[in-house]
Amino acid sequence: MNISIRKIMLIPFLCMFCISCAGLPEVMITEDTVYDIPYPKVEHEYLLGSGDVLEIIYHYNPQPDAGEYHLAVGDVVKVEFSYHKDITRTLTVRPDGNIALPREGDVKVIGLTPTQLKEKLTKLFSNDFKDPLITITMIQYNRAIDHLKKAITTAPRGQSKLTTIRPDGYISFPIIEDIKAARLTLPQLRHIASKEYSKLIDHLTISLILKTMKANLVYVTGEVENPNVYLMDGPTTVVQSLAIAGGVKDTAQKSTILVISRDKDRKPWGRLVNLKKIIREGNISHDITLNQYDIVYVPKSAIARADLWVEQYINRIIPEFISANYNLGGTLIDNDPVITHNR
Repeated sequence: MNISIRKIMLIPFLCMFCISCAGLPEVMITEDTVYDIPYPKVEHEYLLGSGDVLEIIYHYNPQPDAGEYHLAVGDVVKVEFSYHKDITRTLTVRPDGNIALPREGDVKVIGLTPTQLKEKLTKLFSNDFKDPLITITMIQYNRAIDHLKKAITTAPRGQSKLTTIRPDGYISFPIIEDIKAARLTLPQLRHIASKEYSKLIDHLTISLILKTMKANLVYVTGEVENPNVYLMDGPTTVVQSLAIAGGVKDTAQKSTILVISRDKDRKPWGRLVNLKKIIREGNISHDITLNQYDIVYVPKSAIARADLWVEQYINRIIPEFISANYNLGGTLIDNDPVITHNR
């Protein structure tokens, strides 16, 4: 019975405590106000991720080249023996980089210039003929550009192709190997792809356009109505992300919202946003523009934490024969308490 009396006597004190915590009005602006302070921002380039859709645009501008041509897969070359017409052949460079010649079988030719190929075959066939006279004629070359054109003929916008980054983070480009695109920026991916294409095609440049973003994510958690991961369609601030998450709860500590970002070296660092001040003063210069993969955490208020403490360490410890429970707001949790007396 003594426990019940002490608890009931605590109610007025708790009510006065809650009233004192009510504080100032939430909005204190009385007239139109203009703030010149710019948004505090941390600029980071967008990192590609699974689901992103890219458009690859190809620019081919053939120019005279003083250097000799190097044989590539698919090239067609005529190897002519002036005194031995019977073994003259017109051959295609196979995917393994070889051509097949009479007497000698497979010969590795990929990457050689016509002059180097002539010298190699002359030396090779010197075992069969005395001073063989060999002529190399390029019949078809730069076949890689033909294969590329064929691969993108279905593109509705001309010399371009749409492609999507797969769940494993890789992206497929025509006629070259797949590239790991996840966590790269567009310039980084363009540099890698251009380098791979330069091994097959001279005077080819590419442009990459981000058509659909699927990895521009922000995580909103804590005392919000709908904690979740959200896709940012454009520049998004902390306040805007909280609105997307359904707003903050009454139990939120609005003055110390934590934003966890990463710097340019990908090291995490935190900043605090005073939502209460932004709302009271209407000063959005205190807001923060979020970066990709930022975490917005809204903590519990002091009274909410205390209320949770009462629930965990008082209400759950009180003997079962007292069933009237109160929170820090002075609210009677059980409206019809049953207090039993031990006789």
